[in-house]
Amino acid sequence: MPRNAAVPAAGTPASRRLAPEIAAETAADQPAGGRRSSEAMHLRVLIDGRPLVGERTGIGVHTAEIARRLEVEPVPLIATHAPIADRAGIEHCRFRVDRAPAGVLWQQILLPRLAPEADVLWGPHGTLPLAWKKPAVVTLHDFTSIRMPGAHRLKTILSFNTFIARSLNGAERIAAVSRLVADEAVRGFGVPRAKIEIVPNGVDAFFSPGDGSEGDYILFVGTIEPRKGIDDLIEVWRTLDAPRPRLVLCGARGWRVRLPRDEGIEITGYVDRGALRDLYRHARLFVYPSRYEGFGIPPLEALACGAPVVATRTGAIPEFADNAALLVRPGDRTALRDAIARALGDDALRRELRARGPERASRFRWETSAAIMRDLLAAAARA
Repeated sequence: MPRNAAVPAAGTPASRRLAPEIAAETAADQPAGGRRSSEAMHLRVLIDGRPLVGERTGIGVHTAEIARRLEVEPVPLIATHAPIADRAGIEHCRFRVDRAPAGVLWQQILLPRLAPEADVLWGPHGTLPLAWKKPAVVTLHDFTSIRMPGAHRLKTILSFNTFIARSLNGAERIAAVSRLVADEAVRGFGVPRAKIEIVPNGVDAFFSPGDGSEGDYILFVGTIEPRKGIDDLIEVWRTLDAPRPRLVLCGARGWRVRLPRDEGIEITGYVDRGALRDLYRHARLFVYPSRYEGFGIPPLEALACGAPVVATRTGAIPEFADNAALLVRPGDRTALRDAIARALGDDALRRELRARGPERASRFRWETSAAIMRDLLAAAARA
């Protein structure tokens, strides 16, 4: 069960946590979700499913991957303000839609009405309804709307910043995706460390190496927005010696970004898991120049697929990528260019990074994180 002790390191190996492993998917059209264990715990879990509405990125990935592996009976109830189009991996869950014009209005007014159906509420967005009176757990991914308000839309700032302090105070337990985020919660909001558990992001068996063949492109994956360091990457790419690989930017368009029109830059938009895995597997180099992260899922997926990685030292990236990737200081374009040029010019280095990545990524598995979350929810329900 959850330990009421100091925050553990986010990279604690799976063998030291708990959890019988749930079978992972073996193909894009065969999700692991729905296969229930005979050891499922009786616990009525209600999930604020807003991160699952729309394209599944970031917090939505975390929510789905944890929900699909929560070994509880009855299966989790995922409630939302709008239909969830992508139910891959969570088909076995129960769903409820109470339509509302805005997600935060639904959360604050309609979600509390579901309290009789739950022993515990999980708020993967980090906030709770102010009227919620039963046990709850929130997950903290980052504090970018507070630290970097210019990188977010006003509705995002209002929906998070307005409710985060009271949510952290009202939650029985708090999950943080990295030690960095846990430390920020302690320093910024006075959250007792005993209340926090590290529940890191992960990968599953789907993200795995290919045949090692390289395409002629540098890959970025993530929302295309300023805080991801897109401007840094584009400017550095423009200074690379010719002939240079293409630059492939894979992800949905975000906030306050002007898409480049350079020849040699390709913008894919949002892609499905199968296409994403192929891009990772065959990238000559994966680059993640983010200015700030709570965790950083794309570099972890890239490592799992055997891509050579250049990334910034932010979030949990140093914890899972150190010695398996080339890491630089956020915002340091000179260091970023040097690392990219070094990797592109050294075939042996890229082969070495391709070999190291999958082993490091294997230490972060969704099965382990889901088991920690289940026990955290159970502890909150008993509180």
